[in-house]
This record gives sequence, C-alpha cells and structure tokens, in this order.
Amino acid sequence: MAKARIAPGSPRAPRPALTGAGSGGSGRGGLFGYLRGVWEELKKVVWPARDELMRMTGIVIATVILFAVLVGAADYLLSLGVQRAITQQAAAATAAPAPTTAPLTTAAPTAVPTAAPTVSP
Repeated sequence: MAKARIAPGSPRAPRPALTGAGSGGSGRGGLFGYLRGVWEELKKVVWPARDELMRMTGIVIATVILFAVLVGAADYLLSLGVQRAITQQAAAATAAPAPTTAPLTTAAPTAVPTAAPTVSP
C-alpha cells in the first residue's frame, strides 16, 4: 500500500510517541534494563571455536600486512616521481641563461616640441 502524498506547506499529522527502549531508557528500567538486554543478546551469539578464531585472526593480520606493503610501495614510487620532477625543474631553472644586466639605452627624441595650440574666438 502506497503512502498518501502530502502537498508542500500543508500541516502534517503528529507522529505517535515511541514506547519501550527508544523513549530515553525509561521503558525497560533505565541503564540496568539496557545492560540486561545486552547480556541477553550476547548469550544468543554463536562464538567461533578456538581454531577458527586463530585462522580468521591470521587472515586479518596477513591482509593488513599485504595492504601496508601495497600502500608503502605506492607511496615510495610516488615520492620518487615527485623527487625526480623537482630535481628536473630545478636543473632547468639553473641552466637557463641569466638576463643581461647592461643598462638599457634609449634614443633621444628627435621631434622638437611645439607650442601649445591657440584657441581662436
């Protein structure tokens, strides 16, 4: 069954109040009731046997080591590339010819300044 669409701007019906564990902890006895519920849920968990736990722990440790090596190798290769790019840029900057420091000479103006124009009435 599809929900009825409400037009934007129209008032909504108030939501019903939540009961039980979602009402601030007062539904099942507060903190003590919460901890009792946690304990009951933990009793339902099927814990792995020791050999299965050791096998899964070994897989996790091996995976972490593998990814650490992969990330470390990628970091090392990228740092080599950046270092090479920086040294090439520095070498190109020092190999460029330095600009001359000779003073620039300007030619003297050849035109003689004229008198200001006069305005005739």
